Order: sequence, then C-alpha cells, then structure tokens
Amino acid sequence: LSTAAFYPSLGYNLLRNFIQPTKWEWYNRVDESLILGAMPFQSMANELIEKENVGGVVCCTEEFELSAAYKAMKEENWKERGVRFHHVPMTDFSGSTGRVEVVGAISFIKEIAADGQSVYVHCKAGRTRSATIATCYLMNKNKWMPNVAFEHLKSKRHQALLRNAHWRTCNEYQRFLDSSSSS
Repeated sequence: LSTAAFYPSLGYNLLRNFIQPTKWEWYNRVDESLILGAMPFQSMANELIEKENVGGVVCCTEEFELSAAYKAMKEENWKERGVRFHHVPMTDFSGSTGRVEVVGAISFIKEIAADGQSVYVHCKAGRTRSATIATCYLMNKNKWMPNVAFEHLKSKRHQALLRNAHWRTCNEYQRFLDSSSSS
C-alpha cells in the first residue's frame, strides 16, 4: 500500500499548498530544539541549516521514499553538510514504531539539543509518523501525557494527525516513562 500510494500522496501534499487558501507550512518549529515537517528537498537544506540551526535529522520514512522523491535530502546529503542523521523507518498510513526505536530517537534529539542545535523530524508529509516521534519527545521533555503533548504539537503544526497505531506507540512510550520514573 505505501509504495503504491507514495506518488499520489506526495503529489497531494505539493498540490494542496498551491490550491488551498490556507497553506500548510512545509515545516513548523515546535520548540527551541524541535522542528516538525515534511520531507525536505535539497533546495531547503541551506535554510534549515542556516536559518533554523538544524544539526540533526530524524527521518521517519521508509528507505524507498527518499530515493523515489526527486532531490529529497538523503542521509549522505545531510552528512556532507555536517548534519547528523537518525533513521526510524515506519510504513506510511498504518505503520508506527516500537519503544526501542522511540527511545533511540529521543536520545538523538536530546543529544543534538544539548549541543545547542535543532532537530528536523520528518516523514513524507510531516503529519503522522514524524508527529509520533515529536509527541513522544514532548512527553519526555515536559513530563506531559500523550494527549497533552499532541495538543501542543497540533497547536504548532495544525495538520498533525495521529492514527490508532501512532497513539498505541505514544501510550506504550508513556508506560515506559512511568515505569522508568518509578524504578
């Protein structure tokens, strides 16, 4: 499903920005160290690095998505520019990830933030897969419950959307946080 739907859904995201009166921003700053957005293209790299101080990227796409999208920023493109890269592959529309991968992504974000830089978290549209990681990051950072973290995220990126699989990931991460704080 995700392979067959890749081009139509990418086209939808691009076209929507041209025909809708209210544009979806390609990316939105969530806090001083987190940016949530859609798949970045090479034409955006300088802006993200220079204007937004991006020092790390968490990519939540499947491997084929970066190759299939013309001039999308791939791991090697980021590394050539001195930006660290962390991959958390998730299937589009229905896929999520496990606790171990979430913990790894959160550790990566905290490491980049500790260096005074921002992290760009993305999937294809910046709506669900990357929003899952961003929600978990906010839960960890602010000691928020999943619904509170997501509402804050949605106030910054209105098109964010978590489906059942993504909520399960956030709730599983909350149980992990709860068990970690009680031990």
